[in-house]
Amino acid sequence: MENLKKWLKRAVGAVLFLAILAVMVLRLDSALKLIQEDNLCGRFYDYPDDTFDVTFLGSSFALYGIYPMELYRDFGIASYNLATGNQSIEASYYLAKESIEKDHPSLIVMDCNMAWVDQETMKSQYIHYITDTMPYTSRNRLEIIRELAEEEEDLKPIMFPLIAYHSRWQELTYEDALPQAKEMVYGCKVTSRVEISNPFKEPKYVEGVTVPQTSVKYLQKIIDLCRENDTELLLINIPVLGKNKFFDQSGFNQRWTAAQEIGRIAEENNIPYLEYFAGWKELGFDLERDAMDGEHLNRWGAARFTSFLGNYMKEHYDLPDRRGTGGAYEVIDADLEKYPVSRMRDSLRRALFLRDYAAALRSDASEAEGTPVEDALVLITLNGMVNDDILTEEQAKVIQGFGIQQDLSELETHSWLAVIDGGKLVYETVPGEEDSTDAYEGTAGLLNYRVTSGRVEEETGAIRSDASITVNNVEYTSDNRGLHFAVFEKSTGKLMDACWLDINSYALSCNHDNH
Repeated sequence: MENLKKWLKRAVGAVLFLAILAVMVLRLDSALKLIQEDNLCGRFYDYPDDTFDVTFLGSSFALYGIYPMELYRDFGIASYNLATGNQSIEASYYLAKESIEKDHPSLIVMDCNMAWVDQETMKSQYIHYITDTMPYTSRNRLEIIRELAEEEEDLKPIMFPLIAYHSRWQELTYEDALPQAKEMVYGCKVTSRVEISNPFKEPKYVEGVTVPQTSVKYLQKIIDLCRENDTELLLINIPVLGKNKFFDQSGFNQRWTAAQEIGRIAEENNIPYLEYFAGWKELGFDLERDAMDGEHLNRWGAARFTSFLGNYMKEHYDLPDRRGTGGAYEVIDADLEKYPVSRMRDSLRRALFLRDYAAALRSDASEAEGTPVEDALVLITLNGMVNDDILTEEQAKVIQGFGIQQDLSELETHSWLAVIDGGKLVYETVPGEEDSTDAYEGTAGLLNYRVTSGRVEEETGAIRSDASITVNNVEYTSDNRGLHFAVFEKSTGKLMDACWLDINSYALSCNHDNH
């Protein structure tokens, strides 16, 4: 009897040890994964089963082009965006299974822009986008890896990302401990990047171009899967607004031709299909405002397409209004209140150049553009003198567009700063005839801040270049010459974005330091 007790004690200890080890390995595995914004958004699994009535599938076209929170805000539709970078039709099939098993949605909406690509297998990078954030125990995760990985691919690093990313120890930063930005916008990718698009000519049918048989097979499997589970299916093609360096007229014609073939398959199966691949005019898109890079939509283009899609879904499907109904929707209601901040944060952090950053601030921190984000505090200061060959009058007007009064291209002093609180310009330096320094301090919500520009050299008394943004005793500028921005959420004191705009480079590029 005594030996049995000892054996049981050892067995229990061994089980506990293995359980603790498994938890530690899984946590370590999660910490070492690459933060890739094209990944499947892991927060999807935090909600109870049967929460979402609509699921979106597709590649980066859907990732950038459909905003679930705006569908919830305007129509009460509870949805989640499961799009990932380069998601093939084959991969969409397994994610459709995953969605049906978890939520049994009333409707699955799938973008078919990748149907023209023959992808019987996928590169490991694109599989990681999908499987890294899926539960290890998911049967569909295992099927994606087994069925879609290339034959010569070593499956172990895909199956266990800890193997693939074990060398990231020295790369880990504070950002790795933060939730991905996409989590607060329900899987979509919000960007304020603006690239004026040159439109394609009218598309022409290309003989010999068809949808690959693998895509046809898996599209049929998705259709059959939805029918077997009483889930309706809507096929779409998100519009492509214009050209970029990777996508010419020939490619446009081929992809449009494939889109017509998808239409034939949809008609044969009595599946509704919204084919807007070349339909930007019909939907009223603005080529100077709505495109991120020609192929993908930015936040303004996505808002337009999301509104169109929401109206279509409410008219053609019986989707309940989940707003204010309690349960899991209380979380979504609370997230909706924070949505303006989340959208502003993501827009700023993904900005690459002055035009992108200014476009985000113009929409979110300017009364002239619309309804500003009341919970946002924008602090701006100048380090150095303006080179009007680079920061021209035209570029200065871009800055003035989000509420600034001073034409910075005419500035001939070392100091300038501005404070925008809840969309209102509460302070801006008025340059005098003589060079001088400037400082402003205040309180907003949980924030105590002080902004300075320029300094006096002790030995000579001359005005020199310098800048500082100090918030709650933390410094948010560097020694770099240019404009420094720090944007905060007042109610929580959290940093939305810290950015240095290099006004000594013709690119006028944004450099983010979100420490």
